[in-house]
Amino acid sequence: MHLSERVALVTGGAGGIGQAICRALNGAGAQIAVHYNTQVGPAQNLAADLGNGAAIFQADIAQPATAAALVGRVVAQMGGLDILINNAGITIGGQSVVDMPLEDWHKVVDVNLHSVLYMTKAALPHMRGRHGAAVVNIASNVVNTLPGGAAAYATTKAGVVALTKVLSKEEAQHGVRVNVISPGMIHAGMGVGALERRSAAVREQFLGTIPMRRSGGAEEVAAAVAFLVSDAASYVTGQHLSVNGGDRTESYQ
Repeated sequence: MHLSERVALVTGGAGGIGQAICRALNGAGAQIAVHYNTQVGPAQNLAADLGNGAAIFQADIAQPATAAALVGRVVAQMGGLDILINNAGITIGGQSVVDMPLEDWHKVVDVNLHSVLYMTKAALPHMRGRHGAAVVNIASNVVNTLPGGAAAYATTKAGVVALTKVLSKEEAQHGVRVNVISPGMIHAGMGVGALERRSAAVREQFLGTIPMRRSGGAEEVAAAVAFLVSDAASYVTGQHLSVNGGDRTESYQ
């Protein structure tokens, strides 16, 4: 799964799963554009670890103009764009639809769904026709479980899955593959908080509902991403891969 001479842009690259993706793609030979919005320290530290093949880029990608400008800066500075990983995401959980403030709904939709549209729309003209061009979107196992209290998050991630499948059909003729990964309970980023909010007994009970009886690691998600953007997956597009230990439980509560 060699990615030498390819440029990969990872949104939310300073977060837990984002960092693991950056490291995996860089380890396969890709140059990495690490996107961040507010986590400048982690982004700088990551780029320093990755070395000369990495650069950091700040942008609020929930805004169409700044998302497009980010893509332009990456292309200009790094000489092109071959791989786009739409990983940035937030959650505001524990709210019923009735009780959820509309501003929370709009914030989650803007970051989790609109940014994927903005980034992909801006990136595709630069990626079409390039060898190995690939987009991987990061959704969530929430699309399989649809728990109460997660309306905004679940809706946006289901939208990412749908958008992926549409894009895969539209972009196949242009040589761009588009796939989506839904991580389950991953012990990184938001997953750490989700586990640590529970008591030890509840955590054990929850993890026991997962067929593999454990949470996943960010590196396990990153390995799936690295496969999907590599030539080993050259005939794979429009696919929704759940990296979740077999989890299909009906609720995270």
